[in-house]
Amino acid sequence: MTTVAAPVPGKRSLANCHICMGGEETETICTVSEHLPFALECNISYFRSIMEALAQRLPDFADHTFVFTRSVTELPRKFDYLPSLVVFVMGDEWARVPLYAHRVHAVFKAPGQDMKLALHKGWLRFNLMAYVQQLRQRCKRYPHHHIDRCNNLFAIPYGYYRLPTRDKVTPINRRAIDVSFTGSVDHKKVLGGLVKTNKVLSRERMVRTVDSWKRHKTYTTDVKLSGYFPKANDKPEFESYPRILMDTKICLSPRGTHLETYRLCEGMYYGCIVIAEEQPDHWFAENSPAIIVDDWRELPQWLDRLLEDPQEMQRRQQASIDYWDSTLAPDRIAAYLSNTLQSMRSPDAANDTLAPLKIDHAA
Repeated sequence: MTTVAAPVPGKRSLANCHICMGGEETETICTVSEHLPFALECNISYFRSIMEALAQRLPDFADHTFVFTRSVTELPRKFDYLPSLVVFVMGDEWARVPLYAHRVHAVFKAPGQDMKLALHKGWLRFNLMAYVQQLRQRCKRYPHHHIDRCNNLFAIPYGYYRLPTRDKVTPINRRAIDVSFTGSVDHKKVLGGLVKTNKVLSRERMVRTVDSWKRHKTYTTDVKLSGYFPKANDKPEFESYPRILMDTKICLSPRGTHLETYRLCEGMYYGCIVIAEEQPDHWFAENSPAIIVDDWRELPQWLDRLLEDPQEMQRRQQASIDYWDSTLAPDRIAAYLSNTLQSMRSPDAANDTLAPLKIDHAA
């Protein structure tokens, strides 16, 4: 006899939440999160939790169709002209405005619709490449992409990638690794390595600085470099990545192609102190407790100051945990989505207190 599970009281179906798998092929978010949780180079399970929370918050949730995709050029034809279509665009590091943005109700994008020009004082080579990258980003919009901003496009965080759910957060002064970074420095050579992107320049300087600093210290560092980001399950040397983060005091979060990376969210989730470069001007970064450095050569003074002050370390760890719980946790992202969608329909309809309606204003 086949037993059909009774619906959970108060739960709403996520049948209207779709993942674009390529071309016209789609799957429900529940199916993908269970079988291909990294299909869009983001953690679908994290966003499934967001959608489950949104289903409980948004009164007209069932009237919307939600689509997750990597494409900024097209959507499957079956979604054309659907009322209340909401699209989530994941992983477009070039921060483009989707061609279809004007045809849908709302677009939530990680990252948003602008690549912020972040310069380093006195670093001519880096700043020159920053201007080149800014120009490339503008060129990628023209002529195929809208140059003007879209008022229905909003920034959301990347979330974490492949991290197991934390049962508890290890107190920072009981952690064994003082400083850690796991990730790539350069995965693609430009003109044989003669031309280096901002990502490469920044990360190379960070690694050199850590190497120089640790020669004269007794602290424990764990810096693993690779030609790729530690994401896929078939990369055994990075299977320990979550364990390392859980045992890390200070997590280094250098920029990638875009300023925002997974590491900031991952470090906060596991209660690390995060040291990062300048972040985009997105709503969720406004109250971030991350320590922002203008130049990675400032890093040694921060490491010495923090590691010699256990009370300051405890205070900053708690700030990281509080920031995750109040801003980056799935139920808080869902509250922002609900507030935004209700505000778009009627300015008087939104009563959530998480955050006011805010267009992505990264400049």
